[in-house]
Amino acid sequence: MNILFLCDDFPNYVPDLLLHGLRKLFGPTVVDYPRKNALYQGICGPPNLDPVPNLMPGDSGVDREDLQAKVERGFFDYVLADVRAFGPQFGLLKKGGSPLVVVDGEDVPSLIAPGPFVILRHVTDGNDYSIPVPIGIPIELIEWIESHAETPKTRSVGFLGSRSKHTPDRNAMIDEIGRMFPDALISSWHINETDKPVKRDDYYRMIQSCHVALNLPGAGLHAFRYWENAACNCLHLSKNVPVLIPKDFREGIDIVRFDTVRELGYQVERVMSGRLDWRAFAQSSNAWLRRHHTTEQRALQILDRLKLAFCK
Repeated sequence: MNILFLCDDFPNYVPDLLLHGLRKLFGPTVVDYPRKNALYQGICGPPNLDPVPNLMPGDSGVDREDLQAKVERGFFDYVLADVRAFGPQFGLLKKGGSPLVVVDGEDVPSLIAPGPFVILRHVTDGNDYSIPVPIGIPIELIEWIESHAETPKTRSVGFLGSRSKHTPDRNAMIDEIGRMFPDALISSWHINETDKPVKRDDYYRMIQSCHVALNLPGAGLHAFRYWENAACNCLHLSKNVPVLIPKDFREGIDIVRFDTVRELGYQVERVMSGRLDWRAFAQSSNAWLRRHHTTEQRALQILDRLKLAFCK
């Protein structure tokens, strides 16, 4: 399959990891333009996180020549454009003959005027005529997380993440959890200050020391932590958010959800008292993650939806 993926320089989970999945599936016939240097450097998410070794296959066979002519004659099965690249690359698209797809991977939905294209959107409740595109997780990261699966359990619930003026609800909940569970692994750092997040390997090892891996929304409704936690050998506990995720984790089988900090505390107490078997949840969550939410699976799901959208 020939696919042109128009990229923005800055790392962004949704378009970057969709590109990762497409490249893993189809190799160099998936053309990233301009070259997504961050992915080849192993950057997954914020650039201050340590890179993922061998994240992206090499691009020695990727042909970035004569793209304008190829787009005009419909050479590509699809042209996908990161919403951040749509404006800068409009000259390449205005005479296009290939089906056009705009990838809105932002934490807050972008304002996109109607046009002759399909929109893939990260944050949607399913009522805006877009196709939902959750983040996919690379198998390389799943295996990295799993390498710490035998870490001894010494904590009840774990959450490591940033706080800022844009996350008041999360800030308050983090503080309350720390008061409720003195043995919890609760730590946060302020964005744009001297505090630094823990290194990726330390982060995965520390979360694996907990019985419960906690997901809380931040500045956006959905975070990469949601997928990382599912790979952990822990109970996957997440706050409810109004985001549509096809093949989402199954309540009471793969995941436990809550709305209030009181409900959160109740679920953690069930785990720590032995009334809720965290091991069964961890095994099921990991299996569901591998079956439905790797970057390759996400790419296949999106291609199936695009075939329907463009009547192919």
